[in-house]
Amino acid sequence: PKGGASIGEALKQNNTLTALTLQYNQIGRTGGKAIGAALKENKSLRELNLGHNFIGPEGTKHIAEALKINSTLLVLNLAWNKIRSEDASRIADALKV
Repeated sequence: PKGGASIGEALKQNNTLTALTLQYNQIGRTGGKAIGAALKENKSLRELNLGHNFIGPEGTKHIAEALKINSTLLVLNLAWNKIRSEDASRIADALKV
């Protein structure tokens, strides 16, 4: 459970990484929350693969909030994260900003 939080903290400080694949890493909702917070600050990441990580509604909420602010992320994979239709709508609404 602490791995996602650690990655989130690292992403806040990193300004060179442009692509990151974290597929199948059991990041969970806490990690999704931390990564969402990091995406609000990170200005270099262009591609992020979070497929198959059980991020769920809570983690998706934080990622959606970050997408309203982050203008550099171009590719985001959230496949197989137990995301409901209302969570997908939250992501879609964030991308309209």
